[in-house]
Amino acid sequence: MEIPSFSTFSAISELFVTAGVLYVVSQNYRGKGFPWKLALTVILFEFSVNMLYMIHRLNEATSEVATTTEPAVSGFMVAFMAIHGSISLLVFIMLTILCSLAFLDFKKGKFFFKERKKLTLIFITLWLFSVISGEVLYVWRWIYPS
Repeated sequence: MEIPSFSTFSAISELFVTAGVLYVVSQNYRGKGFPWKLALTVILFEFSVNMLYMIHRLNEATSEVATTTEPAVSGFMVAFMAIHGSISLLVFIMLTILCSLAFLDFKKGKFFFKERKKLTLIFITLWLFSVISGEVLYVWRWIYPS
């Protein structure tokens, strides 16, 4: 069984995207500014690569043509994939909205993430859950399929 290149690229790139997200949030949280160019780059990359990857995989999973080259998917894995996909979409939307608000606040001399500690913690927790669950799915699906 050959691991799809797009899956590997998405799994690796998500780690770099996460580093970017954590950097953007931590800079603003510590009152050191808002790296809006990095935030915009991360948002555009996340949409153009990782969100499109999930749409591609969803399309493959729901198509009527069964592929014989991929391992079978259990009901539990399907549920796990659905939860991961839903949370990933939620945190992407949150990232876009929160970074937009942080940019606007920064232009006013305020630090959005620093002033909203609970919201920041919730966002980072959900983001990390999304990334970790995605990496677990990659390993479970492609490295050690059941």
